[in-house]
Amino acid sequence: MVKATISKWGNSEGIRIPKEIRDTTGLHEGSSVYVEANGDRIIITPVQPNGTRIGRYRVPDLTDLFDGYDNGYIPREDGFVAPAGREEL
Repeated sequence: MVKATISKWGNSEGIRIPKEIRDTTGLHEGSSVYVEANGDRIIITPVQPNGTRIGRYRVPDLTDLFDGYDNGYIPREDGFVAPAGREEL
């Protein structure tokens, strides 16, 4: 257990999470967490997206990245720039 202090941040207040706890839980700037109150306790739980852990980082599975993809993408010329060299071969 580590003691922390609530600090004012702009119009809000927050708690800094010590490095050793962030490293243990895999949290880093931008991580999502669930926050809940249980009686007089505050419980902070990391959101665990589907994925693979590489070191302390979690990377998404490719199946999750392409979830909902329907193979409907057809690449097209953008038409913004005229050929500048031998692109038209």
